[in-house]
Amino acid sequence: MVRFLTWQRVSSSRIRIRNLYNETRILLGYSIFYIIIGYFIGRIILYNPMPIMGAAQFNQDLWYSGLYKIGILLILPSIIYFGIWGYRVKNLLYGWRPNARNIITTIVLVSLAFFLNASHLPLIYKQIGKVDQLPLRLILGILMPLLTAGLPEELFFRGYLQTRLEKILNRGIAVIITSILFMAWHIPSHYLLSNGVDGQSGNLGDVILHTGLPVFIISLLFGYLWSRNRNIIVLILMHWAIDTLPSISSYLGISF
Repeated sequence: MVRFLTWQRVSSSRIRIRNLYNETRILLGYSIFYIIIGYFIGRIILYNPMPIMGAAQFNQDLWYSGLYKIGILLILPSIIYFGIWGYRVKNLLYGWRPNARNIITTIVLVSLAFFLNASHLPLIYKQIGKVDQLPLRLILGILMPLLTAGLPEELFFRGYLQTRLEKILNRGIAVIITSILFMAWHIPSHYLLSNGVDGQSGNLGDVILHTGLPVFIISLLFGYLWSRNRNIIVLILMHWAIDTLPSISSYLGISF
């Protein structure tokens, strides 16, 4: 059992990093910067909201989705990683190949992740005939979680940051530190804006309980899966699948 849990397809010792300590410092600093920016983005949305197509949840606001997630977490770190540091996509795949076993495993895991939020399906079904521009809303609901959650969060926190922390520290500590940072950037915006299942705005304990704790647990799981299998594709797709139904609900105007 212990051997099964500790097995790694590619250990951190086999991963080549060009400038390990400098890159790690930059990524850690960027993650702190991202937490701070989250507070200011929350303040902007609080006083000048720009919900995309009237989406019900603040994380479908243009400030949050466009600037905070796509701009600051996806585009800028990608410029640093691929442009300035000169890495390539293959540096995140570690020899992973889309063979039959990998494809089947991915389908199963993504399907399980998708149905974690199956409670949204009846609400979506009831709302479908009540909104205009339905095809566009559905497209946004499906596509945006990939661009705002699956890609930026898994690339930055697992592919870039955790990988380097594992080489400097060890698997367990790297996963915990990454998960703390991953949880922390959720807190400021939710503290300012949440009003539902993610916690009550203005109540830090409630936000930590209903947003911080679940996010931390999911991050621990994803961090472990990354350290074990080094399969960034399945993590991106699982993350996308978890967020898809809530995203569709929001773009259909469903509050939760």
